[in-house]
Amino acid sequence: MNSLEQTPENAFEQAKHDQWLRKRYSEQDWNGLFEAALLLNTLYHKERTKSRWAIKEAANNLSEMCGLDRDSA
Repeated sequence: MNSLEQTPENAFEQAKHDQWLRKRYSEQDWNGLFEAALLLNTLYHKERTKSRWAIKEAANNLSEMCGLDRDSA
């Protein structure tokens, strides 16, 4: 499995959420869809923040392991 592929558990969870969103849409539950959109926006930005932090930490760790001075690059 490629490291970026979803696990089966995540794929099932995504399918469950897709079904929930489709049901909200078919029932014209616009408030439910709006709340889901707000939550998705929040989660998206949290993931971006976590990714940026993880990349910075990895770069710092590699620099230290290889004895590189990041400021001189």
